[in-house]
Formats: sequence, C-alpha cells, structure tokens
Amino acid sequence: MDILVEQVVKREKNPKYYVNIFLIIIGAIMIPVTIFALAMILKQAYVIYIALFVGLFCIYGAWMFITGLNIEYEYSSLGGTFRVDKIIAKRNRKNVIKLDIKTIDDIFKYSDDEMSKRSFNKIYNLGATDYSEDNFVFTFHSEAKGKCAVVFSPKEKTLEGIRPYLKHDVARKLYLSKK
Repeated sequence: MDILVEQVVKREKNPKYYVNIFLIIIGAIMIPVTIFALAMILKQAYVIYIALFVGLFCIYGAWMFITGLNIEYEYSSLGGTFRVDKIIAKRNRKNVIKLDIKTIDDIFKYSDDEMSKRSFNKIYNLGATDYSEDNFVFTFHSEAKGKCAVVFSPKEKTLEGIRPYLKHDVARKLYLSKK
C-alpha cells in the first residue's frame, strides 16, 4: 500500500522581499508621474490620458508582481516518488523536481561546513528559509544537470514518509542525523 505524504511550506519573507516590494511601488508611482510631468511640459492633453492609462496599468502590474513574490513549496511523496511543486501567489503551480526516492544518494541536516565540503552542479533552495540550520539537504544525480542538491524544510511526517523508500545506508544516516 502506497503512503501519501504532503506538506506545504510557505517561504519566509526576508529583507530582499521587502526591498523588492519597495522598488515595485516606487516604479509604479514614478512611471505615471514622469509621463504626467511630460504632459505638463508639452501641454498636450492626450498625454495626460496616456499617463492615466499607464498609471492604471502600473497599479495592476505592481499588484501582480507583489503577489507573485508570495511563494510556497509543496512536498509530496507517493509510492517511492518525491515531488516538489512551487506555488506562486496561490494561482500558479510549477513542478520543480520529480524523482524516484531510491535515486537519493545522501541526506543530511544542513550546515555551512557540510555544504562547503561538497561540490554540486545545481543547488535547489526549496526551503522555508535561505540556508537555515533547520533545513535538510538531499543529493541525487541527474542526467541533465549532474550532481544536484535540494535544500528543503521537511517536517517529521515528511521524513518518515520518504524513509521506507530510501536506500538502507541513506535511511540509516537520516535516522542518525535527527538525533
């Protein structure tokens, strides 16, 4: 019998998130104001209408960009397959990784020392935070990208859901790393 385990992780907001929001709002204000100022200098009435139209478009665009910064990741495990989907603003879903759990070569608790000892062709940061000590990392080999690492923020239930499908030595290392 296959076990389905799902977990949704909301990406935490960091200073970069707030800087992006600030820049989007400034851009949404400055573009129509600049066009309106140009209309006043040129004394052309139709440019004022263009500024109004661009202003409405900028408000909509700013809303789309700001809500697009709200990111969640869904981890799901079913029948030996692990899948991570990126959910953007609760309106768009994109598959990031789908792999057979038996292809996972290693799994360990994230630490800067451990990551600096290893080299990867691609690192997927799919956790709630950027490189936190609470995250776990698993490695696998991809035909297209080579040696890859996935940084993610699983709960105990998610780890228990993937453990039966892991290679024996990897499952043992996972058990020892949680202690």
